[in-house]
Amino acid sequence: MKKNHSITQMRYAMIILMILFSCLGAYPQVKLTQEDWVIPTWAVLPADKNPMFFKKESYQGASKVIYPYAMNDMISDVKTDKAWKTITLENEYIRLAVTPEIGGKIYYAADKTNNYNFIYKNDVVRPSNIGMLGAWVSGGIEWCVLHHHRASTFLPVDWSASENSDGSKTVWVGETEPRHRMRWTIGITVFPGRSYYQAEVKITNPTPYTHSFLYWANVAAHTNRDYQVIFPPSVQIATFHAKNSFTHWPFSTEIYSGQDFTRGVDISWWKNAENSNSFFAHDLKEDFMGGYDHGRQAGTVHIGDHNIVKGAKLWEWGSGPRGQATEARLTDKSGPYVEIMVGAFSDNQPDYSWIRPYEVKVFKQYWYPVKDIQGFKNANLNGAVNLEAREKNQVFLGYYSTRKVAKANIVLKQGDKTIFETTTEISPEKAFTRTIKPGVPFIMEDLYTQMSDQETGEVLVSYKPVAIKREDKLPEIVKRPDEPKDIPTIEELYLAGSRIQQFYNPTLDPMDYYTEALKRDPGDIRTNTAVGNYYLKNGDYTRARACFSRAIKRLTKDYTRPSDCEPLYLQGLTLKAMGLYDEAVDTLYRATWDHAWHSAAYLELARISSMRGDFLKALNETDESLSTNSRNNPAIELKAALLRKTGDLKASSELLETIVKQDPLDFRAANEYYLVLKASGDRQKADAVLADLAGKMRDFDQNYLELAISYLNDGFLQEAEDVLKRFRGSNPMVNYYLGYILDKNGNRPEALKQFRSGSALPVDYVFPFRLETVNVLRLVSSCLPDDARPWYYLGNLLYDKQSATAVECWEKAVSLDPQLAIAWRNLGWGYYYAMDNGERAIEAYEKAIALEKNEPVYYTELDALYEMSNTPVEKRLRLFDGSNETVRKRDDSFIRQIVVLTLAGQPEKAVEYLAGRNFSYREGSSRVREVLIDAHLMMGRKHMEERNFKKALDEFMLARVPDEEGGSARAGAREVQVDYHIGLAYEALGNKSKARSYYTMAAKPEIRDGNYIRYYQALSQAKLGNKTKAGEIFNSMMDAGEKQISSSGSDTDFFAKFGEREARNVILSEAYLLKGLACKGLGNIEPAKENLEKALELSAGNLYAKVELMDLK
Repeated sequence: MKKNHSITQMRYAMIILMILFSCLGAYPQVKLTQEDWVIPTWAVLPADKNPMFFKKESYQGASKVIYPYAMNDMISDVKTDKAWKTITLENEYIRLAVTPEIGGKIYYAADKTNNYNFIYKNDVVRPSNIGMLGAWVSGGIEWCVLHHHRASTFLPVDWSASENSDGSKTVWVGETEPRHRMRWTIGITVFPGRSYYQAEVKITNPTPYTHSFLYWANVAAHTNRDYQVIFPPSVQIATFHAKNSFTHWPFSTEIYSGQDFTRGVDISWWKNAENSNSFFAHDLKEDFMGGYDHGRQAGTVHIGDHNIVKGAKLWEWGSGPRGQATEARLTDKSGPYVEIMVGAFSDNQPDYSWIRPYEVKVFKQYWYPVKDIQGFKNANLNGAVNLEAREKNQVFLGYYSTRKVAKANIVLKQGDKTIFETTTEISPEKAFTRTIKPGVPFIMEDLYTQMSDQETGEVLVSYKPVAIKREDKLPEIVKRPDEPKDIPTIEELYLAGSRIQQFYNPTLDPMDYYTEALKRDPGDIRTNTAVGNYYLKNGDYTRARACFSRAIKRLTKDYTRPSDCEPLYLQGLTLKAMGLYDEAVDTLYRATWDHAWHSAAYLELARISSMRGDFLKALNETDESLSTNSRNNPAIELKAALLRKTGDLKASSELLETIVKQDPLDFRAANEYYLVLKASGDRQKADAVLADLAGKMRDFDQNYLELAISYLNDGFLQEAEDVLKRFRGSNPMVNYYLGYILDKNGNRPEALKQFRSGSALPVDYVFPFRLETVNVLRLVSSCLPDDARPWYYLGNLLYDKQSATAVECWEKAVSLDPQLAIAWRNLGWGYYYAMDNGERAIEAYEKAIALEKNEPVYYTELDALYEMSNTPVEKRLRLFDGSNETVRKRDDSFIRQIVVLTLAGQPEKAVEYLAGRNFSYREGSSRVREVLIDAHLMMGRKHMEERNFKKALDEFMLARVPDEEGGSARAGAREVQVDYHIGLAYEALGNKSKARSYYTMAAKPEIRDGNYIRYYQALSQAKLGNKTKAGEIFNSMMDAGEKQISSSGSDTDFFAKFGEREARNVILSEAYLLKGLACKGLGNIEPAKENLEKALELSAGNLYAKVELMDLK
């Protein structure tokens, strides 16, 4: 009987379990999986091991500051299968994949109801050199945080995953960015029963300094001739980068950023813009934007509070042949894409906003697919609506819902009259669409529609068309600041300098404006504060202190209590950095009287108290800090550590538990939580927390150093040491810091062992950047007076901050170790870019190459100096003798070798070396196409001289290298020059018809007067019998050359997106080339010779001055 009873119980239990599983199966679930996803990949080769310092180069309109990163710009030309760590989130409606090893990007997002990738999915990982460091891959969503196409866009980032109480699941990605040591975290969440996903963005400034930052989500979407980008109907105007051009949207009637839309073009359609371009929505007033494929009847919607997510942008390579040639290099078969970007705290690029010390900015964004409703006029988190007029007095009405609504009430009104109403089920799987014919003639502005949930009464989404009057007058464009001497007021000088700093403009120096302001008023508070802050951030504390003292002197004149205590706060930081703690405490306390600096100043005071061992006072100061900034994680974490130190483990644990859940990539919070658990005796949980933390920190050296240094800044030596000992990799700075801690604890013998161990490690990829490390390196150098390594590292750290001091450090390094090639190379860089001493720079580089012949970067940089110093081609050629295998390892060094071979009259060797070589696409800074054309043209001309016209024609045909978007050709329209030479070859072969067709093609394009290519266009006109037109071109070239000579060097492109400024001698050489070619074309032989010789005198690298002059001899 008992047996039967137990069997009955088991059956009941099984039935209950089956019911539970059935219910769970019916209930929407979110699935999170981790896998190694194998994707065909062109691998990025090992990064260059040499430090790359700032050289006033532009990148995306801002300063191209690479250090302390390494360049990762060499990409294999062989496709192989590679497994990428991928975290997939999905529910019943959508699936998305996050790739932490590719910058944490969302690799794709798919609508499962129709198999449409509403976020672009690239079928391959095919990097191109579009990122700041090089490698960048198209597709998905790239998080452009702090800077556009941020430096780590193709590097691994930190990540974690969590499950939430509402059944949603989140993947967290983020990092601490080394340039400013700010931290960003993005939580990507998929919810049960919803077709949208959320990105919660948190930008944290855990530093005591004010910084400026940029944020844009770079969202890619598949495009074709049916694709339309949708800004809200109120957007009437679009603008370009830096707001230096405006146009009407969506119907442009202007010349905009070099494209002629004056005939009237709907630029919202991808097919209508043939060339690459950017369109930023001007004055966004709604919370949505996106795009729609009218062929697939599917699209993408973005939702974000427009008061914060203020930026909406369309970027496209262009539907024309150049754009498509470029896009073909970014994928295999996934096709073209557009970027429907959205930015927060910004509506343009480059456009940076301020973030104060210890400030945290948090906001949310959402994306979802939309389908079957033929576009959308309004959208929110509940769904999207479209209402459009159709033929025959009809309207189309469509609704898409992001969740299932069993009884959706849909209404269309004309004035006060309801002309259509229905109740229906709607869901992400099934949209609602209907064509409706109002009873009488109507205007769209009389209509109103809404969808509501009948069961709750909530209006889910609605739309009413509004008549918008076209604004005929476009806004004023941004202009380059005037020269400092021409700015009338000190306030305007200060603001100009501040804006240059805020936007990281590389073409102007803010100090020029500040210097002029202080020249007029040496005591100006704002300018002294700005200059002092500049010196403080760069570790020049003596100068910073002097500036702040001047500002404070005026600010507190007549014993005034200032309303703005920023100079006092910054002076407190300076004094603290100088070790003058008593003075720092007095100054920082006065800064706390100003609410704006209250929290930051109290945290610095707490750190000083903690370093002095006064934990109770430090606790009170952290409480004060948190009273005016509850999001200040560094203050919370210091407080938790102080509670642990004073024995209140329960309070410490409670304080930390919230942070580790809300911010799972805050390593200081997690480590502190581990320490509290360990101190509480919960060893098992402590070990689990530590293991989880170790996984998140991924044995990345900078994560360990940043965490350890945060403890050192709070005075906790033991905790810092424990963190560094857990690091399993190799980095001299880790050894140096361990030795520093040992020395602080009075153990000099063990410290020396660590210092020597650090110096015994290779110098490759060692790029220290933290100001705290200066004292560590100075200690190492004093303890090891014969060691070059700490001086070399100190020079690296200081170069972008105090270049003259850095050069002195490198000079000390080579005096101690003359065989240290990399230090000689760095000296060459410093002598040229910091000291403007080309002769000494060349000597240093030549020593570096004599010591180390296997570093291709050395050849690139030395040949660039040779070119700028107008070194004879013969000497440049000797540099590359026997080094082909080395220089071909990098595109830039290899291209320089080809340039020199071509200049030296050895095009056959250049062409031989080029055979079979593939080059990575490089946006904005590539000379590849130019160099290929030159090599093949010179080879063809050589065959022409030898009267081998067929071979000449073959070479000229190879010079027809397809043009691509985003290049930086010194002279555009190279196809004109090539087509002219092809015409010559056909003419020599007796094929006059073919010759004429190529001359005709060469004669057609419109080319600016200042381009030497016009010479070949004029020759083509002459070949076609248009001698008058040819003469007009020659004369216009003469005028352009004269104008360039008179204005050479006076203009800097304030809005330049890419590249370095050319040397003045090169610019002048091009001007004399124009004059020489014009004279030659007009038959004035002697002036032609004089001008061409002058061009070569200014730049021995002027290939066509040399070639055309040889024709005259």
